[in-house]
Amino acid sequence: MRLTHQLRSLHDGILVGIGTVLSDDPQLTVRQWTGANPQPVVLDSQLRTPPSAKICHHPDKKCWLMTVSSETKMLGEQVDILTVDSCNRNTQRVSLESAMRLLRERGIKSLMVEGGATVITAFLRARLADSLVLTVAPRLVGGYKAVGDLQTEGDRNQLIIDPLHSAASGKDHILWGDLQYNGNIS
Repeated sequence: MRLTHQLRSLHDGILVGIGTVLSDDPQLTVRQWTGANPQPVVLDSQLRTPPSAKICHHPDKKCWLMTVSSETKMLGEQVDILTVDSCNRNTQRVSLESAMRLLRERGIKSLMVEGGATVITAFLRARLADSLVLTVAPRLVGGYKAVGDLQTEGDRNQLIIDPLHSAASGKDHILWGDLQYNGNIS
């Protein structure tokens, strides 16, 4: 947890999807480390964030909800609703490329994508992540897939972590490294 909070303190923004908000109700603040809170951002294409969510009551920043919805919804003074393009006409998902452009325009130069699995997989598929930090804990909880399928059938190009670093932190193991796209595996 301390590492997570330290990483949060090193980024301008922190992003999660609506699934994480609905299932975990995160604060997305720095609590177990010294440093500033990153700008909280939620991908919420249909504005499903409940007004009671902790993210809507952040201690020092307005949460930015990124949506494709044209409807308006009152979520309180601690939320800014940012409308961006959808991926395409057939889906009502936020275009990650449009979202990243808007975040850059608003001063976010480093973004921590904290989850969940659907959002992390989308960032990896869109090749918008440049590094990865993974914690392996000696506890098996089962039933949770952290990253979805990244490869299409017959695709030999894989996502490679290079250089790959590792270290122990108590009983946990931390893996981190830069992401290399189009890694051809022979």
